[in-house]
Amino acid sequence: MRNLSFNSGNNKGSVLVVVAMLLPVFILLMGFVVDIGRAFLYKEEINKACMIAAEEASKCIDMEAAQTLGINRLESSYPDIIYEYFYKNYENPAGCAIKSLDYNVVESIDNPKYIEVYCEADVKCFFLKIISIENITIHTKANGRLRRIK
Repeated sequence: MRNLSFNSGNNKGSVLVVVAMLLPVFILLMGFVVDIGRAFLYKEEINKACMIAAEEASKCIDMEAAQTLGINRLESSYPDIIYEYFYKNYENPAGCAIKSLDYNVVESIDNPKYIEVYCEADVKCFFLKIISIENITIHTKANGRLRRIK
C-alpha cells in the first residue's frame, strides 16, 4: 500500500504561478464591470432626461388652434422646450459627452401622435483602454404622447 502524503513545499510555487497568471485576468474583468457599469448609469440618467423632455414638449399644444379649429397642433417653440428640459435634467458630468440630441414628431406638426427624443453620448473608459477601447457609445430614445383634445 502506497503512502499518500501531502507535501506543501511543492505546491507553494505552483499556487504562486497560478495566482500570477490569473491576477491580470481578474483585474481586467473588474475593469470591464466598472466601465460598463458607468455606461449603464449614464444611459439611465440620459434616458430620464429624454423622457422628461419628450413629455414636456408634448404639452406644447397651440391652444388657439385647439379651441378655434379643434385640432392638435404643436407650438413652434417645442424644440426649445426639448433642449431646455433635457439640459435641466441632465448635468453633463466629466467622462460623458453628449454627441447628439435630436427629436422627431410622429405624423406631422399639425396632427402629431407623439414626440420622440433621441440622444447619443460617449462614455470615456478607464480600464478598457488597456484593450484599446477609448469610449462606449450609448443610445437612448424616449416618447412623449400627445393628448387628444375632445
